[in-house]
Amino acid sequence: MQAEKWNLVKKLLDEVLSLETSERRRFLDKSGANAEILSEVESLLAFETESEDLMRLSAVEFSRDFFDGEDAENPLVGQQIGNYKIIRELGQGGMGAVYLAERADGKFAQKIALKLLKREMNTAALRRRFQQEQAILASLEHPHIARLLDAGTTDDKIPFLAMEYVEGLPVDEYCNKHGLDLNQRLDLFRKVCAAVGFAHRNLVVHRDLKPSNILVGGEEVPKLLDFGISKILSAEFEQTDSATVTKLGVMTPAYASPEQLQSKSVTTATDIYSLGVILYELLSGHRPFEAKESDLKEIYLAVLESEPKPPSSVISDFGFGISDLKNRTVQPTQQTKKQKIQTNPQSAIPNPKSLSGDLDNIVLKALRKEPENRYSSAENLAEDIHRHQRGLPVTARPQTLLYRAEKFFKRNRAAVIGGILILLAVIGGIAATLWQARAARTERIKAEKRFNDVRALANSFLFEFSPKIENLPGSMPARELLVTRALQYLDNLSREAAGDTELQRELAKAYEKVGDVQGNPYNPNIGDTKGALESYEKAFAIRQSLAEKEPDNTKSRDEMADLLKRIGDLQSNGGDNTRAAEFYDRALELREKNIAENPQNFDDRRKLGELLRSRGLIPFFDGDNKKAIEYYTRAKEINEKLYLEQPENPKIAEQYAYIFVAIGEAQGWDSDFQGASINLQKGLDLLQTLAAKFPNELSIQRSLMLASNKRAENYQDLEEFDKGTELFNRGVEIAEKMLRADPQSFQARRDVAMGNKKLAQVLDDAGKSRESLKKLSVTLKMFQELNLADPKNTEYPYDVANTRYSIGNTFLTMKDYDSALKTLQTARDEFQVILDKTPELIYARRMSSLNLQGIGKCFTALAEKSNRREHLQQAFDSFTAALERFKKLRSEGKLGDVDNRTIAELEKEIEALKSKLKN
Repeated sequence: MQAEKWNLVKKLLDEVLSLETSERRRFLDKSGANAEILSEVESLLAFETESEDLMRLSAVEFSRDFFDGEDAENPLVGQQIGNYKIIRELGQGGMGAVYLAERADGKFAQKIALKLLKREMNTAALRRRFQQEQAILASLEHPHIARLLDAGTTDDKIPFLAMEYVEGLPVDEYCNKHGLDLNQRLDLFRKVCAAVGFAHRNLVVHRDLKPSNILVGGEEVPKLLDFGISKILSAEFEQTDSATVTKLGVMTPAYASPEQLQSKSVTTATDIYSLGVILYELLSGHRPFEAKESDLKEIYLAVLESEPKPPSSVISDFGFGISDLKNRTVQPTQQTKKQKIQTNPQSAIPNPKSLSGDLDNIVLKALRKEPENRYSSAENLAEDIHRHQRGLPVTARPQTLLYRAEKFFKRNRAAVIGGILILLAVIGGIAATLWQARAARTERIKAEKRFNDVRALANSFLFEFSPKIENLPGSMPARELLVTRALQYLDNLSREAAGDTELQRELAKAYEKVGDVQGNPYNPNIGDTKGALESYEKAFAIRQSLAEKEPDNTKSRDEMADLLKRIGDLQSNGGDNTRAAEFYDRALELREKNIAENPQNFDDRRKLGELLRSRGLIPFFDGDNKKAIEYYTRAKEINEKLYLEQPENPKIAEQYAYIFVAIGEAQGWDSDFQGASINLQKGLDLLQTLAAKFPNELSIQRSLMLASNKRAENYQDLEEFDKGTELFNRGVEIAEKMLRADPQSFQARRDVAMGNKKLAQVLDDAGKSRESLKKLSVTLKMFQELNLADPKNTEYPYDVANTRYSIGNTFLTMKDYDSALKTLQTARDEFQVILDKTPELIYARRMSSLNLQGIGKCFTALAEKSNRREHLQQAFDSFTAALERFKKLRSEGKLGDVDNRTIAELEKEIEALKSKLKN
């Protein structure tokens, strides 16, 4: 195109790009430009909407003959750009080109790759893309990532990037040309994973990983190139994920993940998939769906719907065996002009058996369709490969006892064989030596049995069997049996674990799992809170010993923080908020220390958000709602970032949704009913969507049930009783469904009882007192049964007393004062027993005070009927005792606005009684 026409195109393009998308068509129609100009502008706009970064250029992959245009010699060759003199063109694209250049000032000899935007394409939108790539490269200083050396603009304001020039071959070509064996290829691939993992930790997703973007130079040093369409995971750089395949080839379907092809949210899991394809190709010489690549529709369908064959079977399909190794030569690479994808007709791994098993499973795990089922990080993928190389079990395979034993034998083949030979020699020796050999053999068998027992327990029972039955209906008896058997193994093994660090670590983990099943309040459990605390304490003793040996071990800190939270949860639900706060604070200290060392670790941040919500419950239970909201708000900020990074992760989505519920509940107790309404509804909406998507996830269903109840309580505060009744009914339906599925679950039984109690209270407020009384009677019986089954749990006696208080209040509403007085006096005695044992329970102190107020109301009503001074005095005494308790709570800073109004009511009632008693 002639220069003057390019000027017209550029001018019109600048004007169009400044407009909203919806206004662009109308503007172009009225512009008066001729058909050729309009056609060129529209094609450029197509690039702008279809591509994440139109400046995506690879010096290896692109060549001039890939694009439309003339092949005239480039006039920039020999010219100086900034401090750099252009030597020759390396690659060219529609928007710009990459040149080989060298320092022009002569200070030192240095070749660089110079990426330059075409002058006629120097628009504001493309400059922003260019600046984004500069920002990405500037954040990535790693030995296996091509460095950004300089950036600037030409004299006529054209932006350029000066990058490290990498002399090397694409990783697949390098492996084939140099005849790298299996271990060498795996070592090289792990270096690539290190570079990708570093980018991920700096919130950068590459999104176009393939062999041509990984160059390998001398000494097997890989360099990761081409961040042209990469994505920064932050709000500032948030972009759409609409890029698929354009004339510039923005994304290669053979290496693209299913979510990329479907234009779904792109996360670090996208790069894990591409790494899986690259590893597949390095091991087998073929790509997973290579036969489909000639047809765009077929490759899309294959990536989205078909399961790839294991790499070992691909080698077998092509007929390569061990005998081919001696005469095998590296074949020249082939490529199609349309796709520019390297294909290698042979595998460098001649024996399929070397891939079957671990490596097949590792590759296939990286290639799973669902992002959440792939490796959680590039580091985990590399670590699994390294474990395979060292003969250790890999996470991609089921951790069966037979599999682990096989790996143990392979790692220690020489030692095992040597031991057998020594044993044979000893058998032929003298009797004393034979006796010693027998003793040694007994010790070895004992040690091996201990090793096998703990792994059989931890992996087969606790960490494979138990998680799979957690969501199964009626599984609680099986889980109870699991606890009994597990404790028998654990207690025997713990006596022999001294000095064996790995065994101690596994024992601690196993005790924690057992404690979860026994009585963790946030898991389905068998109601043995005392047993749960004992198991956690055993785990704590082991972890404390390990921490003293490894004070700077981040994994030990992470595991200790998990355990401290478990104990804190148990103490909090048992009513000892002071002890719970101590455990939570110690866990927070460890969590924050780990995050300070690795700020981008996803799992550490997730656990910190979860821990902050639990920590916020302590001031919430103590009546300090504003302090609780401070903790919840910190958790919300963390969860929001995690949700943006992994919106498809159900655990993160649940955690993010429920923090709105927690904030709303605290606002409601602080009398901010409108603010509570907004947050509770948002959390409820998110959980309803999530529960519909994951109907079999018990944790999500339970969170929805709790959110429904808390939103219903908010409607009750707003005196919208019909809406409250509807939502409480919905919550009870969910709880009853979960109880029918697992009748022995203490958690499910308490959820049903609590849901019915709350429903009864709103019915009473709505004027349906008789219906309320029936539900409360059933609820009281359920709580009494729970209390008998687990007498060590302080929650259940409180539930009994609190439910009896609600029954007394309902009798008051019905004006059955004799029944109300009898019921409330029983509740008073029950509350007093609780406070004698645990006087620090703020919510028990508060409810016992409200119960005294209820007793005072009964005596006041009876006095009006009987005109007995004795009743007036009893009412006065009850109100006075309630007022003293409330004032003490207020002096401790444990009351919200609702309770301050109760104090005002009591003072008014006491003044009225004083007047009556004087007469």
